[in-house]
Amino acid sequence: MHAAASLCATTIPQPTTRLRMSSPPSSASSSDDDTDRFGRLLDIEHADLIALGTRILRDVAVPASPASSASPASCAESRVLKICNGSFNLVYILQLEGDAKMVLRLPIAGKDGSLTGAARNALESQVATMRYIRSNTALPVPEVYHCDPTDGNEILAPYVAMAYVLGVSVGEVWFEAAEGRREENRLRILSQLAGLSALMRGLRFDTLGSLGPDDRVGPCFETEELYDEAADSISTEVKSYGPFLTTEAWFAHLRSRTPVADASNNYGIASAKILDVVLPCLPLIQGERCFALTMPDFGPQNVLVDEHANITGLIDWDDAQTRPIYLAFARYPSWLTRDWDPLMYGWPFSKETEDSPEELQRYRDYYLGELKAALETTPDADACRFTPKAHIFEALHIAVSAPPNATAICGKFAKEAIHLMPHEKRVDGLGENEVAHLWYIGHDGMSNETWEEIQKGLRSLMAVECAVETD
Repeated sequence: MHAAASLCATTIPQPTTRLRMSSPPSSASSSDDDTDRFGRLLDIEHADLIALGTRILRDVAVPASPASSASPASCAESRVLKICNGSFNLVYILQLEGDAKMVLRLPIAGKDGSLTGAARNALESQVATMRYIRSNTALPVPEVYHCDPTDGNEILAPYVAMAYVLGVSVGEVWFEAAEGRREENRLRILSQLAGLSALMRGLRFDTLGSLGPDDRVGPCFETEELYDEAADSISTEVKSYGPFLTTEAWFAHLRSRTPVADASNNYGIASAKILDVVLPCLPLIQGERCFALTMPDFGPQNVLVDEHANITGLIDWDDAQTRPIYLAFARYPSWLTRDWDPLMYGWPFSKETEDSPEELQRYRDYYLGELKAALETTPDADACRFTPKAHIFEALHIAVSAPPNATAICGKFAKEAIHLMPHEKRVDGLGENEVAHLWYIGHDGMSNETWEEIQKGLRSLMAVECAVETD
């Protein structure tokens, strides 16, 4: 073993500045964009990948695929089955000896060689998180076989080697007809996810941040992709920040990075005004172990299911953090909250791949009922009081952590708040257009009385039942 890899390899038996955003895995291509992003990681010889996988296979007990009854394959039959790319990783799926399969995940930050600093720490955190969850829950998280943050190996690049998980992503099946069983499959998936989320309630910590190799919470990590217009090239940077002792400190840090509104831009002014009102309305949760470890991206591309809609895996734990419970086990799967992130929501123009707002609310209601049932006999049964507003809290988190999405989200907040105003005090002529609502709030002609009523609507939008204490 390379000495430099020892921290990860504790056992051998995851915009112009693009923050980590949900992105479904896709087959890697030879496009100029992929070549620029992944560089030499796309050019690794398959023989070297097989050599690395074979070495790891012989050091750990990697089981053969349960789906096959074929006789053990020879070394000559070992091959790369598939190459996929996500937001910040290139993934090679290997077929090895004895019909064993393995996943090699190569972080984009390693395209220039060994990882150092925050990039190395982030990789170690990912491995520590997955191993911690497997050791402390029954969640279907892939087993990590080995990790090397250096380029001192067969493929001359950092990697994480992990178990192959059978199944396809929920994103691939959610809109399938499934011979008339689509609704049954959807509800089955949501019911299982509620049960798995309830299992995560036990992964509690006193600090908001990411796990380190010692299972203690340290800094949060964030991957950024930067485009250099002059050089016409893309670079990747992993940053760290925190950790935080309070949710307020975390949100204050995220908000501090949001660009200051241009005084001549009504939309920017309105967005800033809205954030100033709603951020102090977030639930204040105090006490020991008030943060819970959670998936960084609870998206459909990261939940795997079999042909019967049984969940087989939860994947992509890059940059995982502990978070307040309303953004952890008490939240909704992110594909049920798309209507609150208008920049990413394609309905009604993409009805074949988007659910309507009414359908999304119906699925949120169903998920809430299943989560309540799963938590009913636990000490965290009352955590479900946050869930009816969890999609709103999630939208607020996106607004402060992904500035390109903020204006559209604040427009959604504005429209919903104005709809909560008394009829006689509502503003005429705004219709359903979020942009119009936002422009109106940013316009200096709005009266103080109207703004006070809008603020009441915003606070009502954020309010949680059962009298949760707030700042």
